[in-house]
Amino acid sequence: MYKTSIKILGLAVLLNFSSCTSDENVVTTENVSTNKISTSDLKLLLKNYNNNFKSTNINQDPTSKKKWWQIVGQVAAVASGDAGGAAGMVWVAQGVAGAVGAATAGAGWAVVSGGAAVIGAVGGSYAAYCSTGGHCRGTFNNTNPEGASVIYDFPREFDHLENVGVFHNAGLQAIYMDGNNINELDWANSNIPNLNSSDFQKIYNSPDFKKGAELIKTISAEYKNSNYDVQALLKAYKDNGLINANCHDILSLYFDATKKSQNFEDYNNITEYYVNQVSNSNLTDIEKESLLSAFSVSIQSFYYWLNMES
Repeated sequence: MYKTSIKILGLAVLLNFSSCTSDENVVTTENVSTNKISTSDLKLLLKNYNNNFKSTNINQDPTSKKKWWQIVGQVAAVASGDAGGAAGMVWVAQGVAGAVGAATAGAGWAVVSGGAAVIGAVGGSYAAYCSTGGHCRGTFNNTNPEGASVIYDFPREFDHLENVGVFHNAGLQAIYMDGNNINELDWANSNIPNLNSSDFQKIYNSPDFKKGAELIKTISAEYKNSNYDVQALLKAYKDNGLINANCHDILSLYFDATKKSQNFEDYNNITEYYVNQVSNSNLTDIEKESLLSAFSVSIQSFYYWLNMES
């Protein structure tokens, strides 16, 4: 996938990114205010942020800015599809958990919601990239100096979601891209901490959970066939009850913002801002978990596809 250009871009991105972050590429978002933002004010705040966004590449030649998006356009598009899968599957899992008598809050639910987000993102990711029934393989180049992923530090109450994107990358590679026919649930139980001891297997085996997972794959494949129309993707998720209106609106704003990025640092800064504002809002817990799962997957998936070698 874009082998020569992506490798060159990946190196440039990593050099740029590493020069502007700490030694371990940790994005710290622990300090969240106790003054919660109303939902209406949150949407206005995010809209204003988008309108006033300034790239870190203020001195970059306009031609190179355009070239950057020409190269990574599909990378960003597929990452958007992955993020949508994570957001939607959290809602599916919440509904199924209540129906089968599993935890819908607390530590038990925290493990389940993270596992569900990973499953939704991985399935949606493969469908968005390869399409339903497609066959494609690739290797994630994890030999970069910065490691296999961007390290995120979510607000403490959402620690269980900060690695959803990391698990997405690992699961996508192991379950689909390596071609080893690894069982999805077996991989998840072996790699996501505490998942095997939770209610996740009961939820995963529910017909409604499987129906939701297949629906996400179908929507993701249609997203690819629409030439990656992200608004159509979000509408499909909303119309099928996979996200609510608030998640639809905020994800729409987020994806609009990421289109303004002109390098990986911009994409990362946008994600960090959205994580902070959503965490500090009075959105419901399920809305926050859905959105933060999506943001975690978005940034990690972007990193994954940027460093994919076919």
